[in-house]
Amino acid sequence: MYENAKYTLNEIRKSLQKITRLADDTALMADRAVSQTELNELSLELERHTEKLALLGRALPLDVGSQIIREQAEQIPVDAMDIQIGYTPEGWFRLEIPALLPKKSKSGNVNYIRAPLLRALSTFFRANPRGNFCKSVIAYRHIYDRAMPERRWRDHDNIEVNFVSDAVALFTLPDDSPQWCSHFYCSAAGDVNRTEVYVVPQTDFESWLRRYGPRDADRGQSDDNDSTHKRRCDDE
Repeated sequence: MYENAKYTLNEIRKSLQKITRLADDTALMADRAVSQTELNELSLELERHTEKLALLGRALPLDVGSQIIREQAEQIPVDAMDIQIGYTPEGWFRLEIPALLPKKSKSGNVNYIRAPLLRALSTFFRANPRGNFCKSVIAYRHIYDRAMPERRWRDHDNIEVNFVSDAVALFTLPDDSPQWCSHFYCSAAGDVNRTEVYVVPQTDFESWLRRYGPRDADRGQSDDNDSTHKRRCDDE
């Protein structure tokens, strides 16, 4: 059996054990009528692990299947994850992953997101050829369900973003070197957990920051529509 498959199966086993413990704890707390806050925290933790388990299960055929099975399996998580790709009204590239990105880990497996992300980007850009390149900022908005306690929000340097930056740069920039690309990270509260990624020309970044910066994600945006801050890439 392939090494990647062995690793994925081991992660599935660990996730199953964790889910079982969390389910038992949640049921016990519900029976004891503990505070709603504690019950909410446990249920959110259980949801995160069940989502991870589902994604790991979808990744397994990529490690062990034939080419035809792999192609079929690659489409399943794309459909299930419902990755949204497009452009803002200002013309900035926008990607939305309906989940928080994983924590950094030496042994962490990000294939359960990387594979559907690459397939979704490839499909999108086959139908929507890239425009002119320009020096840009890859901006991340980590959106947390406002029901989640703020102590559960992660420090930005503990979030694994490199595989997303690599994938996005592959399709939107010549490369992700400092000559072409800068990075920006912020967090905000929202209705659901998700990750938003933008590719914004450096000349437009102040406008992006006013409109999409670190504020409540689902309770109105800035009304800044000042087009004077926008310049075409081919004008540089």
